[in-house]
Amino acid sequence: MKYIKSKFARCMLGILKITQETTPDKWAKVPLQDFTSASDINWSEAVDEQLYRKYDLTAEEINFIESHVKEMN
Repeated sequence: MKYIKSKFARCMLGILKITQETTPDKWAKVPLQDFTSASDINWSEAVDEQLYRKYDLTAEEINFIESHVKEMN
């Protein structure tokens, strides 16, 4: 659930989702993650920052996500 609530995943979902309808094809741009203990992401800590590093986002891309995607609790 932390991944789905992350700004990164929601921004990637937003690339193809232009209506309220969320069909499986709308998730095509959201990268699959490893949720096992072997994951390269520590799911108990700052998930977005780790995803930004994992996918080598630029400062401009990070600023776009941080300024356009609202935090979800």
